Amino acid sequence: MPPRSRTVRPVRAALATVLTAALALSAAPATAAPGAGARPSTSVPGGDVGRWKVRAAGPGEWVVTWRSPARLPVTSDRPTIVHGGTALGVPTVRADGRTVTTSVASPTRPDPAALDVVLSGDRLDVAGSDVPDQRTARSSAVPRLPALEADPAEPGSYETSTTDYELAPVPLPGMPEPIEMVGHVVEPVLGADAGPRPLVLFLHGRHSFCYDPTESGADEWSWPCQAPAIDIPSHLGYDYIQQVLASQGYATVSVRVNGINAQDYRLADGGADARAAIVQAHLDHWVDLADEHQVDLDQVVLVGHSRGGEGVDRASIQIDADAPYRIAGQVLLAPTNFGTQSAPYVPTVTVLPSCDGDVFDLQGQRFTDSGRDLFDDDTSLKSSVFVSGANHNFFNTEWTPGLAEAPAWDDWGGGGPATLCGEGSPTRLTATEQQRVGVAYVAGAVALFTRDDQEVLPLFDGSVVRPPTIGAADVRSHAIGGGRDVRGAGTESGLALADGATTAFCRGVLSQSGVGACGKGYELYGQVPHWYDARELAPSRPELEMSWSAVGQSGGLRLDEPLDLSSGRLELRTIVDPTRGDVRLRLRLTDADGTSAVVTPADDGLVRALPSDRRSAKRWAQTVIADPAEATGIDLSRVEQVEVIGDSEDGRIWVLDLAAAPDTLAAVPDTRAATVSMGSLRLREGDTDGTAVAEVPWTVDGTLTEPAELLVGISTGWRPRDREVVRLDVAPGQTSGTIPVEYESNDLDDYGDRFTQLEAHPVDHVMTDAYVGVLRVVDDDPRPRMSFTTPRRVAEGDQIPVRVRIEGGASYPLYAAVEVVRGSSDREPLRIGDLPVRWLAGHDVAGSDPRTPLHRAGVYLGRTVRPGDHTVTLTMPTRVDRVDEGVEVVTFSMDLGRREVRRTVRVVD
Repeated sequence: MPPRSRTVRPVRAALATVLTAALALSAAPATAAPGAGARPSTSVPGGDVGRWKVRAAGPGEWVVTWRSPARLPVTSDRPTIVHGGTALGVPTVRADGRTVTTSVASPTRPDPAALDVVLSGDRLDVAGSDVPDQRTARSSAVPRLPALEADPAEPGSYETSTTDYELAPVPLPGMPEPIEMVGHVVEPVLGADAGPRPLVLFLHGRHSFCYDPTESGADEWSWPCQAPAIDIPSHLGYDYIQQVLASQGYATVSVRVNGINAQDYRLADGGADARAAIVQAHLDHWVDLADEHQVDLDQVVLVGHSRGGEGVDRASIQIDADAPYRIAGQVLLAPTNFGTQSAPYVPTVTVLPSCDGDVFDLQGQRFTDSGRDLFDDDTSLKSSVFVSGANHNFFNTEWTPGLAEAPAWDDWGGGGPATLCGEGSPTRLTATEQQRVGVAYVAGAVALFTRDDQEVLPLFDGSVVRPPTIGAADVRSHAIGGGRDVRGAGTESGLALADGATTAFCRGVLSQSGVGACGKGYELYGQVPHWYDARELAPSRPELEMSWSAVGQSGGLRLDEPLDLSSGRLELRTIVDPTRGDVRLRLRLTDADGTSAVVTPADDGLVRALPSDRRSAKRWAQTVIADPAEATGIDLSRVEQVEVIGDSEDGRIWVLDLAAAPDTLAAVPDTRAATVSMGSLRLREGDTDGTAVAEVPWTVDGTLTEPAELLVGISTGWRPRDREVVRLDVAPGQTSGTIPVEYESNDLDDYGDRFTQLEAHPVDHVMTDAYVGVLRVVDDDPRPRMSFTTPRRVAEGDQIPVRVRIEGGASYPLYAAVEVVRGSSDREPLRIGDLPVRWLAGHDVAGSDPRTPLHRAGVYLGRTVRPGDHTVTLTMPTRVDRVDEGVEVVTFSMDLGRREVRRTVRVVD
């Protein structure tokens, strides 16, 4: 990849004028000048791919590090050390911005040759890019979708006003420097008759934080920025959306968090909690501004991009029911979701760009999927919007080449016109086209959440429509919640008797072995947003897998409880195998009396496979929609079986769930879910010889009214049997508890303190807040002490024994070493010629002048001492040279830290 280049941003006022003029964004350049906009690279001339290091940290414990030849780019995804496609622990990046570290429990030393460090789907420790070859992309023709009558992207009638504010920085735990409080406000002019205005708050994601506008080579990595380097104004990158929203009568503010981007490498959750704290600090500030700015704080919508998406979701989880503001909904643009969380009772739209080169695995899909089974009364809409051809960065104009003030790049890592996401590909959106999608879907979600604008609901519920302003962009959606009666495949249903088709329930995971997994083989890594890694600690869900080889073959689901389809439509979230191509389906509905009828889904049952090439073949669920009213002669209020009939020659699909969907959204209960937070425990190891148990605490915030369940993952190694998952049951009214974690206690010195991380994942009637807990076992044993002895004299031709004694014990190998130094004796020193040639060759001193004294030749003796051994003998042989030399001497020295010990041996003829 070429080096990152610098671009110049057009005048901001000109862009604002363009946006006001009905979003004519084509006036801004969609691509940068030649050479501009290259994705940051960690490669350096000469093909250096970094260095691995593995050191012991105790019995069966190892610290694995990889050091990059250059600073890692500041992106929302985080570098992860993996083995066989499975992440090893929670990674940390050191302050140098180059060193990735994780802890591994293994009885044998991890082999770096079997490890990789992966960032955004690319192996950093392997030369070149993992972008695939230039094979022609496979895609099905996507017809122009019917346009929605009401376009949420149309600017409104209000004149807008733009201001900025800066408050005192906020100190946050784990960050040495406080976080700036900077806000960019766009709103209707004060005094305009806009009524109480909902507030829309934008939070940008993780990006470079400083740049040098003078190109003088200033330090761009220190924080705060050191002159002439200045802050990258990432918070200004959503002004194009803010202007449209303000013209429609909304107050908007976009906040800057460069201080978090510069310091969140220290935090296990990637800075999500810190970002949530800054969101709440700005909302607290708006409590004082609300009256003056005509703002209705009961109607707050949070918009988060990248790690900002995870940050605003965490804020929605944390904000108390009695807070002076209420979150009416949230929009997440290309978000991370390291914690597999989802805000209960908060309507959420998650936008997933198919060509995301940063959050490559589209883990934001978990905001929708994770919320499905948690709370029976949670009617909040959870919608995913899949944008074909969009990347990660272009939703923010300050991250877009040609528009950005600072250096910017296309985060997709390469490929040409023959690949789906490559530069010049007809399936790839330009920056202009992608930003039009951003305006339409953010504005549509805001109108739906704050004004109950049901006209825009089809953009989010799987209907086949488009906003007129996005042109021919291929955007699809699916949804759960919103009043749907959702039935999970395999959790609330069994298999119907198949007729020719092959059907089975599979686990929604990606597995190398493929046994029982929906995803088989790690070549699908990054392409299966609904499926977790098989060894991931988050709970997976079953799905119906079905394949057929002839028209008319069928299979499906038999529901545990009848489904009422008398007053709503039938929806199936369905993945089409892109390697098999488009499919055509019909559905057979059977009521409780055994009467059946067949219906044809929308678009004559045609479900198009998503476009694919080798690196971008996303298995993402589309909505198969059918009108149950076509099923005449059956009792639609008691449907007990839904079968899929293959109406194409062949195909393969996966059905996540099916639902009876209402025509309008259901009201959302004004409540807040109780949350569980994992705590930390620091304790002294003690001298128990064997296994000890620590009780790691957890607490509940809020009130549990139903029995709740979580899964807590404790990773003790990289093999499946080393990854323990503990079920945590929490009783109604319970406020705290502990999780027992075993650790090894001994009376041996260890390399250092030992850390165990616990990850909590919600399963039923609860959500997590601080989902990572830490057990720190402090080594309290003294370091072993060494001493050594030698004989006072030996005869020429004998070996000189150096006996090293170790007092105390260590759980790691020690190294006993003595060096030959110049002694204080006035006798002749032992020389190179006095030692056997073979021994000299083994100690890298062969070929030297035989008259050279040993102390000048750098001669030393050393040997590894295994744990549990207390003595070791080092030997130096001497040679009979049959020359009358009298008495010669050799002096050995051992460095004991604060002091040096010497012993002198006389060698006599």
